Amino acid sequence: MEIEKLLYICLAVFAALFIAAFQYLWKNEEKSQLNYWLSFFRFMTIFLILLLLINPSIKKIDVETIKPNLLVAVDNSKSIKYNSQNEAVKNLVERIKKDSELNNKYDISFFGFGTGLYPLEELKFEESQTNLSIPFQEFSRLHKTGSSPVILISDGYQTVGNAVEFVNYKSPVFPFIVGDTTVLEDIYISQLNINPFTFINNQLPVELFINYTGSKPISKNLNVFHKGTKVYSEQFQFSKNKNVRTASFFLKATDKGNQFYTAKVEELDNEQNTQNNTKNFSINVIEEKSDILILTSIVHPDLGMLKKSIESNKQRTATISAVSDFKGKITDYQLIILYQPTAIFKNIFSEITHNNLNYFVITGRSTDWNFLNTVQSSFSKKVSTEKENYSPIFNSNYATFLSTDIGFSNFAPIEDYFGDIAFSVPYQILLFQKIGNIETEKPLLATFENNNQKSAILFGENSWRWRMNSFVENKTFERFDGFFAGLIHYLVSSDSKNRLNVTVNPIYYPNEVIQISANYLDENFNFDNRSKLWLTVANEEANFIKKIPFAALNNRFIVELPTIPFGEYKYTVSVENQDNRVSGSFKVLPFEIEAQFINANYQQLNKIATNTNGFTFYNKQEQNLIDYLIKNNRFKNVQKATISKTPLIEWKWILGLMILSLSIEWFTRKYYGKI
Repeated sequence: MEIEKLLYICLAVFAALFIAAFQYLWKNEEKSQLNYWLSFFRFMTIFLILLLLINPSIKKIDVETIKPNLLVAVDNSKSIKYNSQNEAVKNLVERIKKDSELNNKYDISFFGFGTGLYPLEELKFEESQTNLSIPFQEFSRLHKTGSSPVILISDGYQTVGNAVEFVNYKSPVFPFIVGDTTVLEDIYISQLNINPFTFINNQLPVELFINYTGSKPISKNLNVFHKGTKVYSEQFQFSKNKNVRTASFFLKATDKGNQFYTAKVEELDNEQNTQNNTKNFSINVIEEKSDILILTSIVHPDLGMLKKSIESNKQRTATISAVSDFKGKITDYQLIILYQPTAIFKNIFSEITHNNLNYFVITGRSTDWNFLNTVQSSFSKKVSTEKENYSPIFNSNYATFLSTDIGFSNFAPIEDYFGDIAFSVPYQILLFQKIGNIETEKPLLATFENNNQKSAILFGENSWRWRMNSFVENKTFERFDGFFAGLIHYLVSSDSKNRLNVTVNPIYYPNEVIQISANYLDENFNFDNRSKLWLTVANEEANFIKKIPFAALNNRFIVELPTIPFGEYKYTVSVENQDNRVSGSFKVLPFEIEAQFINANYQQLNKIATNTNGFTFYNKQEQNLIDYLIKNNRFKNVQKATISKTPLIEWKWILGLMILSLSIEWFTRKYYGKI
């Protein structure tokens, strides 16, 4: 309490004493006990009134001890069970939970992970994929301040996500590696690069990476099969030092539709894991050629990227022309790409509208939005003078055509004017906008159709960086070009609008959720959630047939198949009481990706431990891990002091005491007739 307030309180005491004594005792010849009591009550009343007017505050210090966080991330994937490490993992988790000394020092949280991260309730080891980087991405977001060490219990293998050794985590990581760390002889196909789309009679490039773990020189054949027939074979030499070989070859696409291939490298003598010797892949063979026109009024690196990406498919040719110099027939092209349109594009838009041609608009800093908003009526944007960077976020629910995420979340942002976007026709978002760290539901790349005219728009320039980002990540342009090929194939297609569109992956693995989605539109091309869609799946060899209804969810229809035997299946999606139907095929492969790992992969977990100043532990070192964390002085309790001030006027009992004192004084005087 401040000295000034103490002085005021002392003055209040003297003032109250003076007034009470003056009223009842000063020059009062009757020195009775009653007068003393009355003066006391008057003193209390006046003092409490003055005390409330002074309103001093009482300072209170609350000290809270905060324990450091200890995050336990447990690999809940099938590879733990396949390697008979499930009981060891469960025992370690229980030991951590029950160790009183460890729990007294840390605030411990348990999480399970596979493809995602979630609070751990039960260890079932049923996850079909492993993403080792996802715990650190989520922990970095949840615990932005303070030290949050992590115990990572895993066999070290991951099947999806970014490489864990490159994860940037600010707190120490303590991997506990389960499984046998003995290096066994193994030969396997580590990576396959291929464009999922090609045209009939086209030579499709295929790239395979074959790895060998062993010390003695060997010679093994790589064979590629299509419909049971060998279509490619090559022999490779391996040794301890030359343990990686690259197979680059071409496959000729002679049949239309989804074509399934199997690449297999010969097994080693006494090789324990042979599942990773085989790699299955599919190619969608399209019987179509197309010419594409790119019109622009400026020079930009995006133009070269568009041409190279389009012409990576030999069945397509791209012509770049300045709008002012173009003298050809626009109807000679199956798709018109309009790069950053301005007023000089007016005649081009008129011809596109008159001939009902498919087009693709790309906007940017040089775009004249006043012109673009008036020259067409499908979309508009109210722009400001401010420019903004937009990062791409892939829409996994996009259902117009089959597309996959090629790592857009790691791509560089593109630039455009800031503003609100509106569509006057039905549209589908392929990429969402991300501004800074905020993910929005606004379109960055969208497709739409109007009167059998297919169109797309990309809100931003510098997408050439995306192709370079994809190359840096994958050491090839094929993943980006494959994604772009899917978009171009949809836009150049001259088929009229199909009210029923189906999205299905060509290849699934056992125990993987087989999800098929469909989009069905009414006569006005609006999503029709009143219709009933059916999926019929059949496998003649296994004498298997199943009919399942779709469920409407978020402007699309979804069905999930239960676990079905491996094999090739034909499917048909039909609309009840309608003539619309779509047919195709997919394969369920006899391959369990989590079963291909037979021992622990300790190398990358050692790297993340080293990079974060952590330490690695192995089987039979459970107590060593617990003792190390208990004795480690880097992680200490933090005492947090909270100072709170409570004004005296908030103490209601003071007001009650003042009223009580005043009331007793009044009733006493009334009783003795002194009023």
